[in-house]
Amino acid sequence: MGFNFAEEEINGMYHMYEACLNEIHEETKGIADTLADFANELKYQPVVKLSIETVKYYNEALKQDEIKAMEEWQNSELSFTKVMKEMSAGDSAENRSKQLEAQIEEQIQSWKGIEDSLTEIDTTNWKCDISDFENIKQEINRFIENLETKQNQYENDMENRKSENEIYVSIEPVVIQSISIVIAGFREGISGSFAELAQEFENKSNKVKGLGATTAQTTTTKAQSFVSSGVSELKAKVKEILE
Repeated sequence: MGFNFAEEEINGMYHMYEACLNEIHEETKGIADTLADFANELKYQPVVKLSIETVKYYNEALKQDEIKAMEEWQNSELSFTKVMKEMSAGDSAENRSKQLEAQIEEQIQSWKGIEDSLTEIDTTNWKCDISDFENIKQEINRFIENLETKQNQYENDMENRKSENEIYVSIEPVVIQSISIVIAGFREGISGSFAELAQEFENKSNKVKGLGATTAQTTTTKAQSFVSSGVSELKAKVKEILE
């Protein structure tokens, strides 16, 4: 076990970061497309609003969140540049890492937005029942669960790789935060419209369950805790890594 700053090792480490971002991008685009399909099919105003907020998160906040996570990592004590300087890795390794970070930032900036024509949907003749709400809730839960699963997979992968090359201790914070920040940001971005949609169906049926929760909270309270728990988990995870 030790630090190996060979170019192929640095390339492999940054490839993991790049792969993580690709998966985040595809998953987030997927849920935005799925909710847009629901909005176009049901033409129900609360569903349209939920979809608009999801597309807005994908088109705007996703890039901002990932660039922010990257910049915070680059300025932290665990940035790869600082680790290399402390370990005297040399100019070649440092220059290579800067090139790869620039490429990853370009990759994030190149993500294409979804064309948003949702505001043009005519909601006069809408259709939406409890089964539609359950399907929407299921898709949202699936999206978040997929990201949480990927986070666990990357954590395990990095633990294995650190045992072979300790440079992975540097990339770990930004990979974990890249996923966590999307989970928290997505939850926060849709919380208002989801709570509104849930309230609509709670008024129609007291049997509606909230966002995967198993307790007997009201749906609105569940939506709020759905957001705050994600933010708390993110802060705890980042603090754990940095310590």
